[in-house]
This record gives sequence, C-alpha cells and structure tokens, in this order.
Amino acid sequence: MALIPLSLLLLLACFSTSSSSSLYADHCSSVVPESEATSLFVDSDYSFRISKGYFSGGGGRLFDSPRASNSSAFPYFHFYAKYLHKTRSPDVLQVEGTLVLRVGHPTVFQGMTFHRRRPRRNVTLQEEATFDFSGFWSESTGKLCMVGHGIFYKPLGDPLHLSAVLKLNYPMTSNISTSLVSGTVESLGPHHIDPISLVAYAQKEYDFTMIPQANHSCSSLPFQEESLSFGPTSVCSHLLRYMTGRTFQLDYGSGCTGSNCGTLSNSFGFSARFLSFDMIQCSENGRLHLYIEFPNSSYLSYDVPMVPKRSMVGEGYWDHVKNRLCLIACHILEGSSQASPSVGDCSIGLSLWFPTVVTLRRNDVVGHMWSIKKKSDPGYFSMVSFHRSGGRMVTIPGLRYKYTQMDSVSRSCKVRSGKTQSSEERYPDGRCYHDIRFSIAVEDAGGRSGWGEANVFSIGDEFCGDNYFVMALETGSSAPADDWVAKNQSVWNVSYAISYYMYSASAEGGEQFDIAAEGIYDSGSGTLCMKGCRSPSLPTKNQTAIDCEILINIQFPPVNSKMGDRINGTINTTRSKQDPLYFDPIKLYSQQIYAAEVTEAIWRMDVEIVKVMISLTLSCICIGMQTFHAKKHRDALPSMSITMLGVLILGYVIPLVLNFEALFANRSQSGFLSLQSGGWLDVHEVIVRILSGLALFLTFRLLQMAWSARSLDGNKGHRVAEWTTLKLCLPLYFAGALLTWLISSRHHLQRSEFSRQRHGSRWEDLVPFAGLVLDGFLLPQIVLNVCRNSKDKILTPFFYVGITITRALPHLYDAYRSRSYNRRIDSSYIYASPDGDFYSLVWDVIVPCEGLLFASAIYLQQRVGGDCLLPQRFRKRVEYEAVPVVAL
Repeated sequence: MALIPLSLLLLLACFSTSSSSSLYADHCSSVVPESEATSLFVDSDYSFRISKGYFSGGGGRLFDSPRASNSSAFPYFHFYAKYLHKTRSPDVLQVEGTLVLRVGHPTVFQGMTFHRRRPRRNVTLQEEATFDFSGFWSESTGKLCMVGHGIFYKPLGDPLHLSAVLKLNYPMTSNISTSLVSGTVESLGPHHIDPISLVAYAQKEYDFTMIPQANHSCSSLPFQEESLSFGPTSVCSHLLRYMTGRTFQLDYGSGCTGSNCGTLSNSFGFSARFLSFDMIQCSENGRLHLYIEFPNSSYLSYDVPMVPKRSMVGEGYWDHVKNRLCLIACHILEGSSQASPSVGDCSIGLSLWFPTVVTLRRNDVVGHMWSIKKKSDPGYFSMVSFHRSGGRMVTIPGLRYKYTQMDSVSRSCKVRSGKTQSSEERYPDGRCYHDIRFSIAVEDAGGRSGWGEANVFSIGDEFCGDNYFVMALETGSSAPADDWVAKNQSVWNVSYAISYYMYSASAEGGEQFDIAAEGIYDSGSGTLCMKGCRSPSLPTKNQTAIDCEILINIQFPPVNSKMGDRINGTINTTRSKQDPLYFDPIKLYSQQIYAAEVTEAIWRMDVEIVKVMISLTLSCICIGMQTFHAKKHRDALPSMSITMLGVLILGYVIPLVLNFEALFANRSQSGFLSLQSGGWLDVHEVIVRILSGLALFLTFRLLQMAWSARSLDGNKGHRVAEWTTLKLCLPLYFAGALLTWLISSRHHLQRSEFSRQRHGSRWEDLVPFAGLVLDGFLLPQIVLNVCRNSKDKILTPFFYVGITITRALPHLYDAYRSRSYNRRIDSSYIYASPDGDFYSLVWDVIVPCEGLLFASAIYLQQRVGGDCLLPQRFRKRVEYEAVPVVAL
C-alpha cells in the first residue's frame, strides 16, 4: 500500500516532464533546439538576472485596472535563473528561472527618507504575475526560449492560472548598440491573454565602443572649475555611491517657463525636468556603462523600470586629469513592434563632476548635457546644466562648505548673546547635530499641509553628511562672518538641506520643495535663523527659477523640558505679494526627540523591564502562597469565590492571548528603541509571557481546587451565595468593560494613522479592561463573605495584600514618572504602560486607594465577620433569617 502514493508521484512527475517537453518542442524547438542536460553549471558570468525591466501588453485581462485608476502606477519585471545545467550541445545551457511581472508603486527612497513613516500595509495593492519557466539558451545566438506555468494575482480577485512561453534575446556579450534585452511572453492554453513585450538593460559582459566619441565630446568643453579627484582604485565606489539612486534637476536658465523649457523637448519628444543614472556598471579602470532615465519628479524607487521612450543608454569614463565623468548617450528607438526597441542616435554628451566648494547656490554634484549635432540638424539642443536634487547633501572626502550669506543673516536675525532666559533651561548643543536635525510637519495659510525633514549639512567647520557622520574640514575653510560668532562658543554657523512635500487637492497630489539654507544657531536660546534658496521639484507656472529670498526661523524646545514641547518655526518669503515668487507663510513643527532623551529612555526601559519581571514573579509567588494556604486549610476552600478566581484568570488571559504573537513575531520594525536595546526587548517579551502563563496556570490550579472542594461539600448555600455574588458583580464588570471601550475608542480616534497601525487591532483595546479587572479582583470575595457572613481564613495575607501591592505599585511609579520624565516616547513605557492600563493622575490615586480599601475589607471580614461591612439594621435581619436555618 505504501508503494501506491510513490507510484502516483512518479507517474505525475513523468507526465509533467513529458508535457513540458512537448510544449517546448511545439513552441521553442525552432528557436533553440532541445538538448539533454548533463550536469549542474555554476558561473557568475551566466547569472541570467534581469532587474528593473519594463513590460507592456497583456490585454484586458491583465494589468489594466491599476493604470486606469492611477496613472502613476507603472509596470516592471524581474527575471532570475534558479538552476543552470550543461547539456550535450556545447553552446546550449538548460535554464530554470522565475519571471515576476508587477504593476504598482514600488517603495520610494530618493529625495526624502521620512516616507517610511507611512506603514507598508497602506501602499497601493499591486497586481502580480509569477511564472516558473524551463528552457534552453544558446550562447552563439543569444536566444533564450522557455515554457512554463504561472499565476496571476489580482487584488480582491481570484488567481488566474496561466501557461506561457518566454522568448528573450539575451546575448552573451553586449555593447551600447546591443545593450537591450528584449522579448515576449505569449500565453498558451485556454486562458488566453495578449502577448506581453519585455525590454530591459543588459547585465552581462560589456564591450566599450564609444570611449573615443565620449573623449572627443568632452574635449570641446572649456576646462571646468576645480573638482574633487578620486584615486584609480576608488573611482567606481565613489561614482556608484554618489550617482546611484539620486535625481538631478535640469536647469534651463531664466528663459524656462513651465513645460516650454529650451529645445530639449523637441529632441526627446517630451518635456524633461529631471534625470537620473541607474544600473551603473563600472570597471576598475574607471570605465562605466549605464542607462539614463527622465523621471517626472525627484522621487525615485527601488524598482523603477527603464521606460524606452523616456530613457537613454550610455557609456563613458572618468577623466583623471580634469576630474570629471565623460559620457556619450544614445536614444532608445521604437522598433516595428514594442518587443523590438533598438539603440540609435548616439548624439548626446554628458559631463559630471564634484565641486570642491559648496555654497548656498552651488550644489555638491553638477554636470552638463548637450547635443553633439550641428545647430542646423534636427534634434539639436543647446547645453543644459543639471545639479543634484533632494534634501540631504552627500558627504564626499575633500568637500568644503563656504558660507556666503552670513552678513545678510546677521542683519535679518536677532541673535542673543548666548545666555539662556532661565538658568534651568538647556538647549541642544550646536556640536550635537543629531539633536538639531529633525522631521517636520508643514502647513500654510491656504490649508495645505505636508511633511518633510531638515538635515544638517555643516556646523561651523565640521561637515555632516548623508551617512550621519561628522568629518572635519580644512582649517579656515568657512570663516565666520563676524568676530562675535567666532568668540562665542554657544553660537554656530550652520547650513541645512530641508525637503518637504506639500499635499494638494489637485489631481497631481502635491508638490515637493527643496531648500538649501545657511544661518546661525544659538545654543544658548535654542533659536535657529537662516536664509534659504528654494526650488520646487515639480514645475509650476511661476516657480521654475531658484528663489533665494527666504527667511527661516526655528525655535527648539529645552532639552530638559518635562512638558513635551515641540519645535516650532516658520518659512517666510521676503518678497512682496505682487512678486510672482511670493508664497504664503509656512508654519513648521516637529515633535523632536533629543539624543539625551533616547539614552534616558533606554536606561529607564531597562529599569522598567526589571520591575515588570519582579512584579510578575511576586504575583506568581503570591498565588503560590495562596495555593499552599488552601491545601493547609481545606475546610475553607468551599468559601473561596469562584468568581474572584475567574476574574483573576480573565485579567491574565486577555493580555496574554492578544499579545501571544510577540513570542514569534519579528520585532525588526518595532522602532529605534527596540534596535538600541540590542535584543533585550525581545527577551523581555518572552520572559513576560512565560511569567504571565505561569501566573495563569497557578490561578487555574487554585480554581480547580476550589471547584472540587465546592462539589464535594454539597452545601447548596455556597452555590446560592456564589450565584448572588455573580449577579451583583457582573453588571459592575460590564460597566467597567463599556467604560474601557469608550475611553479606548476615543483614544483610538485621536491617534494618528501610524499610531493606530502600531497599536494594531481594536481588540487590543480590551487590554486596559484586563488591568481594571485585576485592580478589583477582591470584590467578588468581599460580596461572597457578606452573603455568607463568613469568618473563615479563606485568603492568606500574602495573597490579597501581595496582589494588591503589585497592582498599586505601577500607579505610584507612574505618578513619580510623570513628574520626573518627559512623556514623549510612549513606546518606551514598559512598566505601567498606558497601553495596558489606565494611567493618569486620577487613576494613580483611585487604584491604590481602591486596593487598600478592598484589602482592609477582607482583613476585617476574616476577623470579625463577613457582614461587618453592612449597617447594623441589615446585619440583624441577616442574623434573624439565619437562626431558623441553624435550628433546623
């Protein structure tokens, strides 16, 4: 019998193999003849990896809905080989690979880094088709043909199973003319779709054929300004670092208005505003090849494809004499079909260099693009300059910043002598650039809002870069404007790169702005005043030129503030309202977290983690002591409240169940505090769940003992009293749950979208109810004692006093913490966490008083009698009714 499933598997495998072989013979044998595989082949030169490819087609059944609903969605594909096998044919390899087609919005990373504040789960859903192919590639012809099966996933729709054949032109060696990989995907079988055309940039061996043309094109340019030099061994690393993933803004000069910018649109067929370099492959001698794209904005993404109509391919070299990059670029021309684009018209020259000195108006990476055609030739355009765009400037060894607007800043800004208004207030030190770089929210008078970040570029003679390190510049590279700036150590020359995205109700969605600014930071009063130059990243009618009539004022909160103050500031124009470049004042603010606060928060988290573990350990000990007490006084077990034990179990179960995934979840996205803790938070989560589970187990054991004793006792009075207790307590707990839900719902609505995602499901709002239940866990026992007028020593003081103390101490600690620590990093609260209970001044008083009152009531009941809490007249009636029962 065991051989039957194995036989079926073998039959299915043979059928699948024969079916694939038949499909290949029908559709690919004329492209690459099939050959028998002999051995596994491993060679990096035959990687068969294609990334950032572009596709089109598919018909009405695939990939149309995202583009119809949002024009910014674009198609892109990836292909990679999983296995390569040698075959009996010397120049043929058997290839098994995966093709992934997507339409959507890849993750944006260029321009600004604060985009990651948006949770990934809110990104527009992508349509995706994944195919597993198997076939053969011929080295001599460069043809690849494969057949296979795939699944098309559509949001909110059923998956579609497809069979298809993939044909690619994938040469072993390419040059600039053959640097495109092109092909098609054609469907087979009943689920027919229109053919899909593929095009991508080659990632295999490359032959440089245009270096003489690039040299001749650059030689006609006049000698550029002094630029940074790179050693022969470091050229590639620097070029890859400072060119990849960055956009460059084209500058047509003052004559550019709107979309009619120079004659470049006549040559390219579209209006280009930005350019970027991608898929850069550099050799040790400084030669490189790449493709150039013209995006619509300064945003780039990890997977932005090479769209043929908006891209060029190029190659060039680094000139070690003049310290510049020289490139020759070619247009990508459309062929007879979308599947056969070609490279031609190699008439574009580019040059890029890194100036040694950066100023407010001068960027860190600049270049030129020009046509090498004659002026009378079609497609000719005059020289266009470009500079790197985006918020954070790059850190390049040898780069210097020169302050040029300090005289104007000193006239426009009122800088104090550096003395604080109050001796108790301390502001960020100018030397600690981590404290004076911040994310911002912006809002203008017209109601538009946005978000962005302000990054420090230089502080005095020190240079802050994109990788968050400080590099000393050459002495005297940036002389202060006034002597008082140099003498007063609390006042610093600073330069900033500010980027923000302003939302708009228009179809375009909004506009991004980049501001380069320099000015003075006074660490004595926490004021920052700067002059800035702003350029929009999206062209508008009146804002195509750089506007340098901008004044920025920012006030930092004190480092030692306990009120959670935020950064406040304004961005104003000094132009008149009649000026075309005038804009309404922009308010900016930020909830800044200083480095000292983070250090303090991490230290406090460590302390609170220990407190949580001690508290749970004490709870386990207290429940264990009650278990031993119950075993010793078994006659009192029937008098123990089942409702009280159920309340304890409920109080431990709710947070344990709702957070059980923390035992297995990856906390890599828990925030910077989790990263700074070095994994200690992960260990804490596991230990807390283990201790909570132990407390739950001990409580269940106590409940089992009480239930068994109640069953064996046979006294119906116990059950009647328990039922009465449940009827009296249940409405109170229901009211508590309703109160908790209402308060949590109010807080849930007040949270930001990111905070709601961090808190997760609304069911987690029941966690505070668990705390409220545990705070009043003694109430059912008090009611039961009254109903039965019991004087039994049911509960040991270790239990009811110990649990009461463990519930009261967090509130006492919260009262101390609210006066001693700044409540701005809520995620750092471990002990007395607001997410797990009610913590405020009122509750910090109510809960300890409630616990003390209930513990005192139990103590009196176990010494005097259960009805000692009732008025005298109610006590007598209870005794009168109880006498006949005793007499019987």
